[in-house]
Amino acid sequence: MTVIDLPDIQKDKPNINIPIKQVGVENVEVPFRLESKYGGFHQMVANVSMRTNLDKNKKGISMSRLIRTLQPYLELPLKHKLIKQILKDIRKNVGGTASFMKFEFRFPILKKSIKSQNSFPLYYKCRFEGQLKNEELLEDMEGMGKIDVYKFYQGVTVQYASYCPCSSELCQHLENQGKIGFPHNQRSFANILVETQEGDYVWLEDIIEAVELAVKNIPYPIIKREDEQEIARVAAQNPMFVEDAIRNISYAINNIKGVHDWIVKCSHKESIHTSEAIAVNWKGLSNGFDGRRFI
Repeated sequence: MTVIDLPDIQKDKPNINIPIKQVGVENVEVPFRLESKYGGFHQMVANVSMRTNLDKNKKGISMSRLIRTLQPYLELPLKHKLIKQILKDIRKNVGGTASFMKFEFRFPILKKSIKSQNSFPLYYKCRFEGQLKNEELLEDMEGMGKIDVYKFYQGVTVQYASYCPCSSELCQHLENQGKIGFPHNQRSFANILVETQEGDYVWLEDIIEAVELAVKNIPYPIIKREDEQEIARVAAQNPMFVEDAIRNISYAINNIKGVHDWIVKCSHKESIHTSEAIAVNWKGLSNGFDGRRFI
């Protein structure tokens, strides 16, 4: 029996004629190369998901074709233009009018301690997302037409420390009475997703550095006593609520050249409360990010 003779149940008609918005695979581990802003390439592993939409009259897709579509690109440096080409190939090889993919990975940046200058890599959770849709376009004098609309997103998670202004003020009140108290702080995280348009390029390093400069209180892989003292000094000068943090980060992200749209979520893992303090903000463009995209 040849491969051509083997039965393929996916060619049957579905029992219920309902279209599917997205169908595909996820948790696909792949090696890839990513260029660094500071020269050279990182050899990394990503967790990839790939999806396409499905017409109401088709029973299913060939999942293996999604993986095979990715195969030729494994040795090429990953960029937003390459993701667009993969999405085009998904649509050609698998079908559908809309294709999606996401790369999730840990991106290394060499971090120096604040005083002792000890260097060690710090890994940041990052992701690239791409979507390619064939959408209606109203063309003057020619009626309705179709056009490919490509969207590309970059996401990063940045850890920082948030020292509570209220706790700091209360400790100062105790000190005025001749008593001692220590302000509490939280391990905090900023999740950022930005959209860039074709022709623009934003480095992951630029997003990360903008956030860290905005919050000031950041962790280090290696610290000695002089580092810890300096971290405490910086913290005392920069206490912040979650509202302060997200305003600082929003301003910083909004001023990165090449960023078209953005959404930010800050989460402060409270040390004296059982809940977490969060804040979400976005640029507010028409047809851009909004609260439904809760990162």
